[in-house]
Amino acid sequence: MARLKRLRLKMPFGARMIKTAIAVVLTVYLTEALKLSSAVAAVTAIINVQPSLSRSLKNAGEQLAVHVLGVAVGLIIGYLWAPGPLAMGLATPLVIWLALKFGFSDVVMALVPMVIILSSPRDAFISEALNRSIVIFLGLAVGLMVNALVAPPKYRDRLVESLIRMNNTTADFFCSLASGFNHLSLMPEDEYNQKRKEVKNLLAECRGYFELWQEQKGRDTSPFPWQDELLERYIDFNSNLYHKGKDIYEATKQRIAWREQMGNPPIAPEFEAILAMLEHGNKDFAHLNILLQQSLFEGRPAEFYPVDEEFWREMSAFVDRWHDNLSGAYYLHAFMFLAVVANNLKFANRTAKEFLNIIYVHQDLSHSVVRERFITGQDRL
Repeated sequence: MARLKRLRLKMPFGARMIKTAIAVVLTVYLTEALKLSSAVAAVTAIINVQPSLSRSLKNAGEQLAVHVLGVAVGLIIGYLWAPGPLAMGLATPLVIWLALKFGFSDVVMALVPMVIILSSPRDAFISEALNRSIVIFLGLAVGLMVNALVAPPKYRDRLVESLIRMNNTTADFFCSLASGFNHLSLMPEDEYNQKRKEVKNLLAECRGYFELWQEQKGRDTSPFPWQDELLERYIDFNSNLYHKGKDIYEATKQRIAWREQMGNPPIAPEFEAILAMLEHGNKDFAHLNILLQQSLFEGRPAEFYPVDEEFWREMSAFVDRWHDNLSGAYYLHAFMFLAVVANNLKFANRTAKEFLNIIYVHQDLSHSVVRERFITGQDRL
């Protein structure tokens, strides 16, 4: 899965690498004690040390199915036609087609038993198929056992840590760009691109850990009843902040370019008042974001914040006064830039308040009641 591949190792040797090594050692010892093929069993064990136990179980079922498929095709082709290279050439596309037809993702593990069987003498078909099955089962069993018993990963802890880092970085990115618009200060392009890359990497990391946690967990794993139900929405919220920050950066760049083209005219007092309100809205969001993070991850009691239009109605009144003294191209260009920033700040403040209000409503309820209300769609952002 693409998102999971972007996760960065925190140590030179991670727990999964160590577990894979343990699985290989145990498998080789077992198969050698039983005088079976250790190489094939070890490969199967390696494949089944997955990032989560549920994924290992799912993978084990597919491995078993593709093994049966490969063995069956090998036996049929070998029986109807003499085993050897030509038989393998005939069986290969058939195995691939059947594996894809049944929706299996691991075609290679269907080809391996087929090749082993068709490379055996005719009178060894049954014994080779039996031995192959035994070593596959051994590899599957060892991989699952090691994955379940040795250092099971705590993906939820990693997810929460990544979410906090992501939100700190994303909110700082968003607020810095909004403040830059208000003060005609464009973030340097190198810094902008570096911060964009950092936020994107953190978003990918959070989505990867969220996916692994979803596979690993039964719900109700948090001491805060609302938390599990809000984590995916919280990732989406930060993703939207990131994209809206990019819109503000482009609006700032266009505003500066337009003013330079017009000879950098003085800013009207009415527009200064509007910019002051935007700055106030930006600071309000920074404060609300901190409160939300504390309520969501630290269990701090949330307060109820009315989601109303009072602030934006007041800003509209300031815009009307500004429009009374300015019209034409100057007004239209400035208004377009202003609208981008105002709408994005409005989204940020409104969504933070909605999150806090959801926590406020649920903070005295049990896990089961909270989950039922979310499932039935009574609580939506």
